[in-house]
Amino acid sequence: MEGMHFEDVNIGDKFLSMGRTIFETDIVNFLGLSRINEPLFNDREFYEKQGILKGRLVPGPLTYVIAMGLFTNLGLIHGTVLAFLGMDEFRIPKPVFCGDTLTLELTVISKRQTSKPKQGVVTFRLTTRNQRNEEVMHWNHTLMLAGRGAA
Repeated sequence: MEGMHFEDVNIGDKFLSMGRTIFETDIVNFLGLSRINEPLFNDREFYEKQGILKGRLVPGPLTYVIAMGLFTNLGLIHGTVLAFLGMDEFRIPKPVFCGDTLTLELTVISKRQTSKPKQGVVTFRLTTRNQRNEEVMHWNHTLMLAGRGAA
């Protein structure tokens, strides 16, 4: 399946991902891979007795990575994305806990043609929510997309 080209994207378009539950194994594997060795995430005695939030927290970077997986699994930019140009207004308004199920909503908030033909810049608002529909992460994600007929 080929993703959307620059011409296919319209300001205001919305897309919703499937759900993805975060399991203990996800957290353990991510902590090992990333070498984030904070007691807040890997020391049960610490986070149960000294943490301000009770429960097994999910590191923010893992939430971001899972949200990006939900984005790419939609197939919207498969084979048509040319570059990741940046992210803005990144916020984490609520914590994510082990066992939470996340979904991602994408909204196209801007687009502009570049000086080169057959490509353009698109900014999506990505909003991640848990199973209670609480917003847990959001940011603006800017990509360069190929236009129709691009080589």
